[in-house]
Amino acid sequence: MGFFTAYALLCFVLTLLMSEFFVAGIKGRSQSYANYGLLIEALVRQSAAGVDALDAISNLNVDNSIDEICLYLVGSHSLDLVANYNHAESTDSCSFQYVGQKSDYKKTIILQTGDGVKKTFQLFIVSRLLGQPSALVMNSYVWLLLGLFLFFAWCFSIFASRMMSAPFYRLLEVIKTVTGKQDYSIRADVVTDDELGVLSENFNIMIADIETRNHEVVSARRELEVRVREVDISNRELSSTLQKLRATQQKLINNEKMASLGGLVAGIAHEINTPVGVGVTAASTLLESTRSVSNKYERGELTNSSLLQYIEHATSAANIILGNLERAANLIQSFKQVAVDQSNSEVRQIELKNYLGQVLTSLNPQFRKTNLRYEFECPSGLSIRSYPGALSQIVTNFVMNAIIHGYQKGDSGKISLVVSSCDPEGVCICFSDDGKGISPENIGRVWDPFFTTNRGGGGSGLGLHIVYNLVTQQLCGNIEIESSLGKGTAIRLFLPMDVGKVVSYE
Repeated sequence: MGFFTAYALLCFVLTLLMSEFFVAGIKGRSQSYANYGLLIEALVRQSAAGVDALDAISNLNVDNSIDEICLYLVGSHSLDLVANYNHAESTDSCSFQYVGQKSDYKKTIILQTGDGVKKTFQLFIVSRLLGQPSALVMNSYVWLLLGLFLFFAWCFSIFASRMMSAPFYRLLEVIKTVTGKQDYSIRADVVTDDELGVLSENFNIMIADIETRNHEVVSARRELEVRVREVDISNRELSSTLQKLRATQQKLINNEKMASLGGLVAGIAHEINTPVGVGVTAASTLLESTRSVSNKYERGELTNSSLLQYIEHATSAANIILGNLERAANLIQSFKQVAVDQSNSEVRQIELKNYLGQVLTSLNPQFRKTNLRYEFECPSGLSIRSYPGALSQIVTNFVMNAIIHGYQKGDSGKISLVVSSCDPEGVCICFSDDGKGISPENIGRVWDPFFTTNRGGGGSGLGLHIVYNLVTQQLCGNIEIESSLGKGTAIRLFLPMDVGKVVSYE
């Protein structure tokens, strides 16, 4: 559009200059013809004054642009040629019809003769440039030429703009093809060294860079897909391993539970053996006394003193048998409750003082093997709804861990179990001993699986790890431990009043 505008302005200026030139020439010739007309009129007037001047018209020295000068006397019924000028190359002879149609200058001369006669002359000047247009016609031609120039300028500008914009359109087609097909191997043609060529070269460089990056992205995507598949396989393997670990953990917990239950069975069996043995001895003694009294009665030798002595022995033996049987029954009842709780995983209401007292009673055989004693404090009526088996397993593990690891063989000491209500929604169970304690470098590892300081003494390293899992997962509580060398260890459990509400809430 800018090129067309500039070219159109140039054509307009050139057309105006041509118009001014042609019009100026036509105006110049018209002025020259007017001067000749004045000259001839002056000669005619001299001729009317008696001067023979008409012959001078034929001998005028005119410029080469004039072909004929014809002067006619207008009569009533005719035209008479009175003077004329013909160019040397002219073949015309002042035909009135010819000069009337072809003349470039016409003038009517009216003069009054001395005798009062009025004469009328008709002057015609014909240019050698026959058919030369007038100034108006020339202006029309000039504007028509300007229109043609503008039309050709418009056509040329369209052609030039297409020629100039063709490389841009080709570049646009390349861009559309690359965008539509996503094929970054296509390149633009570089046909010139101008700005367009530089643009095409830079476009090709950009496309090459995009193609390289695209290859990198595709390669990275494929690698990522491979990694994702590998991660998926690893996740499946980890999930399978986790399931195996959970099964192993549950198996270890059950093994620990059964081991604890086996130790409890051995201790209870030893504990029951004493009252049962005493009862059996008392019963056998009573049987022998009864037989002796019966024999004396059959022989008639039974005296009052022998009968009274038998009654005393029988009463004493019966009391001994009854007391030991009651002791054995209590031990069996405690063992039965603890054993049932350890073998079941059901939630029930636990009265902590009675239940924990039974657990400690079942551990009496373990305490009798040592010089240790235990203290138990718990408010009456304090109860929680939880898993009794897990709670008994935890307390049993604490006691056995303290007996095995907290003291040297033959040491005396005290183990304490204190239960209190820490808030309306939970209870606090504090187990402590005054043994040798845990070193600072090991205090952070006591909950880790398979960590033990008594590997050679048969420690598995799973006791406190199982305790931690039971407290935090099954009982939905928290556990803390404090210890220092030579001052013992304290473990605190924080358990909810109702584990069912916590599980439901979670």
